[in-house]
Amino acid sequence: MRLFFVAALVFASALPVAAPLAAQIPIDSVRDDRNFTFYDRGPYRTTVPRPETLLGYNTGEWHTQFALQERTLLAIANAATDRVRVEEIGSSYERRTMRLFIISAPENIARLDAIRADLDKIGDPRGTPAADLEAIAARTPAVVMFNMSVHGDEVPGFEASMQLLYQFAASEEPATMAALKNAIVVIKPSTNPDGHERFSVWYNAIAVGHPDEASNEHQGNQPWSVRGRYNHYRFDMNRDVMATTQREAQAVVRGILRWHPMVAADMHGYTTQYYFPPAARPVNANVGGAVAAKWLDAIGKGNADAFDRYGWSYYVRDIFDYYAPVFWDVVPALMGATGMTYETDGGPAFLKRRDDGTILSLRDGVAKHYVAGLATVETTARRSAERVKDYLRFRQGAIADGRTGRLKRVVLVPGTDPGRAAELVSALLRNGIEVRQATTAFNSARAHAYYDETTGTRRFDAGAFVVDLAQPQGKVAKAFLELDPELDPVFAKSQYEKFRRNQQRSRGEATREGYEFYDLAAWSLPVTYGVEAYWTEDATPVTGTLLTLPAEEPTLPQASAMARRTGGELLAVELAGGIAGSERARSAYLFAPTSFGASRLAYHLLANGIRVAVASMGIEVAGRDWPRGTYVVRVARNDSTLHAKLDQLARESGVQVVAVNTAFPERGQFGTGSESTFSLRTPQIAIVGDEGISLTDYGAIWWSFERRYGIKFMPISMGYLGGSDLTKFNVIIIPDASSGTLTARLGKEGAERLKSWVQSGGTLITMGGASAWAARESVGLTSARVVEADTAKDRAAVASRNPASDDSAKAKKRIAEVPDKALDALTGIPSPSASNTAPIGIPGSHFDVVLDRTHWLTFGYERPRVTVMLDGSTFFKLSKDGSNVGVFPSSGKLFRAGFIWPDNTERLLKGTAYLIEEPMGDGHVVLFANEPMFRGWWRALDRLVLNAVVLGPAF
Repeated sequence: MRLFFVAALVFASALPVAAPLAAQIPIDSVRDDRNFTFYDRGPYRTTVPRPETLLGYNTGEWHTQFALQERTLLAIANAATDRVRVEEIGSSYERRTMRLFIISAPENIARLDAIRADLDKIGDPRGTPAADLEAIAARTPAVVMFNMSVHGDEVPGFEASMQLLYQFAASEEPATMAALKNAIVVIKPSTNPDGHERFSVWYNAIAVGHPDEASNEHQGNQPWSVRGRYNHYRFDMNRDVMATTQREAQAVVRGILRWHPMVAADMHGYTTQYYFPPAARPVNANVGGAVAAKWLDAIGKGNADAFDRYGWSYYVRDIFDYYAPVFWDVVPALMGATGMTYETDGGPAFLKRRDDGTILSLRDGVAKHYVAGLATVETTARRSAERVKDYLRFRQGAIADGRTGRLKRVVLVPGTDPGRAAELVSALLRNGIEVRQATTAFNSARAHAYYDETTGTRRFDAGAFVVDLAQPQGKVAKAFLELDPELDPVFAKSQYEKFRRNQQRSRGEATREGYEFYDLAAWSLPVTYGVEAYWTEDATPVTGTLLTLPAEEPTLPQASAMARRTGGELLAVELAGGIAGSERARSAYLFAPTSFGASRLAYHLLANGIRVAVASMGIEVAGRDWPRGTYVVRVARNDSTLHAKLDQLARESGVQVVAVNTAFPERGQFGTGSESTFSLRTPQIAIVGDEGISLTDYGAIWWSFERRYGIKFMPISMGYLGGSDLTKFNVIIIPDASSGTLTARLGKEGAERLKSWVQSGGTLITMGGASAWAARESVGLTSARVVEADTAKDRAAVASRNPASDDSAKAKKRIAEVPDKALDALTGIPSPSASNTAPIGIPGSHFDVVLDRTHWLTFGYERPRVTVMLDGSTFFKLSKDGSNVGVFPSSGKLFRAGFIWPDNTERLLKGTAYLIEEPMGDGHVVLFANEPMFRGWWRALDRLVLNAVVLGPAF
């Protein structure tokens, strides 16, 4: 399930055969699965083994672990080779093989390679005559893909994959055979095998089958280190589809691009009743309008008919939107499929008692996913020709819209950090988006800059990356790259109406209406990667090379030997790195701080015992000017192995290093030997990971450090902070966390120990909620404070404000005023304590921050502004005693994209701090207002974090 708070509250159960104590617990006879069997749609081929004969238990009696599921699926497939083909698509970080099981009628399997070739032509209709395309579409079965258990502790999909494969492989029922004749079914049995393994081992080890949600075995009671929702690096696999940072997501997207599903169902849990589409507002404007709605309705009604036969409860629309292109339903929809999220109510606990006393079981959850899966295939198969043709029309329409739409092209400029641009290009290629690298310069008559939204004529040099939207993946490209996504005005109006009504209520009133944003409101990849980019209204011819990615990353340790791998990622282009001209320096080696690879290189030099310094001022050497933050590696202060080690590490980091033979500045004030050049210390890093710490924020830092930058750290608990030796570290990072939990677990003594450590020279880095904890007066790690409701404010004046006066043009455009009488009719008399003096939570929107470019934390940042994402309602007042390194501007552009609340967000955010550096004794505290490495794909702020880590111990 997508929602974090719902997933933690509602879960269901299964038969307790494997748990001996379960028999002692009274079980209500009213159960959803009491009249259900997996085997009423035969006859079945006796040569194909049933799942329970391979597993040793019935479905729902035990949580199947990956190896046993793998063995079961392969045994069924091997016994039905006339209907099933198996393909390996990759592996997880913990080396579990990921496969697709492709099932269809024997006559389709016999010509499966030809069908897939036809699918490629439908997927890219360019160059094929229209008449041929129509003939191909008419003979091609519709492809239905099931993506199981994206969240590892949402297990019914994992279990249902075995029952679905058996049904399609073994049943000789006429209805099943008719469906397989007109459809190709693709089952991805586990999208998150590592998370599922953690959960299943933990659950089976402690379960007794008790239905009370307070029981240890229920989903919400998993230990922090177990939480099976996430993959190995604690990434949410249902929010990684756009950037595909993780191996598992990359593998599944490869499967989607290979098989071109026309229907893609994502199997989740857990809700109070089963959920299937049609989806709620808002809907992404690039999805497909009436045709997309037609198919969501058709398949939804097909599922409803199947559920009604059992009398099972379900719902549609409600809270599940179709907006952010980070999910496994929205991204396939942008490719032309009917993408859908299915949420079951049974599982993962063997048993769960509902609020009316009835019992849900894990078997219920599996059964409902199974029934929905069969209904989805049958509904699609009955209208197979129509679905295939609509998919073809969508792909053709994407090409045509790319030629005629206002946004025709996006140009990515490598600039001073070509590695970052290459990473973004690689993310686009992983999603099948065509990218061309220009081999000659070209012009645009109307180019719009992402950085400041200026418009004008622009010349682009050779080497620029070009994404033309006139391509089959044009809708995907537009959704990923557009600066500010179009928000459904009906949805926006309903949120503003709720906001206005809530402003009439008391501050503490429990009946305030909740807002309906499901995830982020903005996500443009050029912004999140911090790459110089432009979108153009024209698409003049460009001479260039169509880029491709090397073969997928193999399982470690072979990965380190792959070509075109820089900073841990497989890239589409080579990055220049190493010592320029292989020249040996007599005085020093220099490299600029303008790439993220520079921070990586500096760390690895220090970790390898090489002495490195940094110039805090701009320097001049041998007639060349170098920016502040330039790294200086002095020959005289290192041994004879320096040249070889530096060259190798620079190549691995994609950094160009220059050798110089003198320290004498010919014209500049500062040179490499200046007093303003400081020696660095090797970072000894600890990251706090424990209950109360955001797993996804911890995971993003963990993955970024380990996979992208090769930075070593020690994970520690809050208990370690409170009573163990901190002197072994000079950097401690506390990721986003619950401020209340930090207060409760660390207490005054823990805060004082941290403060003493900082005063002795430590660098403490806090993020999000951990920064809010540090800003508490009782903690005293910073003089900054959180913006809270101003109880002394004249509320009458606040209430009289007109939201239409909000100074954001984008917000004005989205505001639909609600008549006061309508508001009065709904809310009655406004509460005397009603106030609009505290920030209202915002759903992941983008804002500009002005940087202090005299501060060491901003080394490498050439422009005065950077865009950040805020999610939530925690804003920080300026520090009184420290440096406010990043501040939300009081004038000029602030709001960039997404959604804000009128007369609230901008008014309260202006002039507050995003990034603070607070000196304390010989050390300092560095506070980020958000998660700067958010989901591993917000990379524009990486250098701020790396500067704090690499430079902090020396400043």
